[in-house]
Amino acid sequence: MLTAALCFDGVEDDAIVAAAQAFLQCCARIESWCAYDDTAERTLEAALARHHGPPPPRPPHHPSLDAEQAGAIANHGVELLRRAGFTATPRTFAGRDAGHALATQSSPEIVLIIAAGHRPELGPKSVGHVARFMIDHARGPVLVLRLSIASS
Repeated sequence: MLTAALCFDGVEDDAIVAAAQAFLQCCARIESWCAYDDTAERTLEAALARHHGPPPPRPPHHPSLDAEQAGAIANHGVELLRRAGFTATPRTFAGRDAGHALATQSSPEIVLIIAAGHRPELGPKSVGHVARFMIDHARGPVLVLRLSIASS
């Protein structure tokens, strides 16, 4: 029983569904995932930093989502999947950052479907920091959709 979890972030979500349709035909269960930064954990991280050094750097160009925004994105993913003929369940996760949250929830039974590579001319940097973290740390398979290639 194959489960697919499409990881949505509110950017090009319709392209993710379109690119994944053939693969989703093989899945018994589909989930719409969205992760957000846990602000309480970031506050703890800041407090610890005062005593133990600086916290890990955060990309300044990537705004954080909150629980409500993540829920809306996951539900929008469900709606996009429904329009494409699939039934899906929305799920949201909080963590230090989106990559950690998604990788922590992953398992060998779930194929994580992520979008990456909007700028293939950049080579390895064409994969964003969340996608890179998931590729390196997910506990199960990761399917990377290169939307720049899929839409060509």
